[in-house]
Formats: sequence, structure tokens, C-alpha cells
Amino acid sequence: MPSLEGKTAIVTGASKGLGQAIARRLAAGGARVVAGARSTDKLEALAQEAPNQIIPFTCDVTKSAQVKAMIEFTVEQCGRLDLLINNAGLAHFAQVQDLTEEEWDEMMDVNLKGAFLTCKYAIPYLKQTEGHIVNISSVAGTEAFANGSGYCASKFGLMALSDALTLELKPHHVKVTTLCPGSIKTEFHNPKDYAMEAEQVAETVWTCVSAPKGVIYNQIIMRPLVPKKAQKS
Repeated sequence: MPSLEGKTAIVTGASKGLGQAIARRLAAGGARVVAGARSTDKLEALAQEAPNQIIPFTCDVTKSAQVKAMIEFTVEQCGRLDLLINNAGLAHFAQVQDLTEEEWDEMMDVNLKGAFLTCKYAIPYLKQTEGHIVNISSVAGTEAFANGSGYCASKFGLMALSDALTLELKPHHVKVTTLCPGSIKTEFHNPKDYAMEAEQVAETVWTCVSAPKGVIYNQIIMRPLVPKKAQKS
């Protein structure tokens, strides 16, 4: 069985939903996980599930100083950084004419700027370990839909950031994976009954980061299997 024993990961947006599931899965696979999010209480509760394996760090990914501090804390505490999982994200759904400027800015800041900042400060350390970046995008990063302009724009932007990172980091043997899930049963929005479980998506993250050294999963699109009765004719 593959193992991440001796490796260190950062997971953003780790206080709930998919981020929480990813942090648990990586810890179960042997990695030390620095779990980052804004909710201190939820992070500390998560860390209690795996003391010394999951380390909480309160961080707003839109704040440069806080992100830099999280990266430096991780290296100081764990001695290295191998995996960066950019999972923090949010959405506001409305037609363009009804979407507020504040809602637009918040999506761009969390979904796109946050990933930029974590990558910016993590890359020097990831180069040292031939590490791996996993950006959690969305099916909305591959196809747009009505009422999703801001969310889709931020996720399309994340796809482009991932593509550029792939080219920049290839000479340093740092892997970049972009995972694009469809509907997941989390607090993110109102999912369908047949939506994927967060643990299923977390298992795919595990598959990517535990792949053999010479294998890269570049882009992955995950969708739930839609029951026949719910399919459009």
C-alpha cells in the first residue's frame, strides 16, 4: 500500500466539507497535515481526531501575511513541505446584473488569489522536496452556466493558473494536479441526493498524491453518476 509517511501537507479550507475530508485522508495515509482555515474552533476539533498528525493553523488565504506565516510555520514545525492542497473556495450564484461587486471580489479573492498566494510562498519549499500542488477547481472551471458568472470565472482562472504552474514547475519535478469535481454533499450549496460524498473526492486526491514518482495526474474531472430517473431525455 502506498504511504505518505514522513511527508508534510497543507490543506486549505480544512475546517469543513471537502477540505476536512482531504485532511483526514492524508493523515490516515501517514502525512502530517497542517489544516488551514479561518475557523479556529473547527480546526482544533479536527486536530483532536489525530493529535500530532493534524496541526491546526488559523489562516485567511486572502491575506498575504497570514498565508506566508502558515507556510513558514509548516516548515518550522515539520521540517519540510511536500504537498499543497488548495481547497478553500466559496460561491455566490446570481445573474451578472444582480451579483454585487463585493460578492464578485470575494470569489476572486478566495478561489483564485488564495491559490496564488499559497503557491507563491510554498513553491520555494516544494522545489526542495520535488513536491506536489493539487488545485481543487470544479466542473464549473471547464464549462460555464447561467447564474454562475463569478464562480465560473474564478475557477476558469484557477485552471489557467494550474496550466502555467505546470509549465513553470516541470523543470523542478514539482507536480501540479487540477481536480474538477461536480456536485458534492457538503455545506457548499444544496446538492442533489445523488451528489458525490466528500470522502470519494478526497480519495481521488489521495490517488493523485500517492501516485508513483514518474506519474502525474494532470487534470481530472469527477462527476456523480446520475440515476436514470434524474437524467434529462
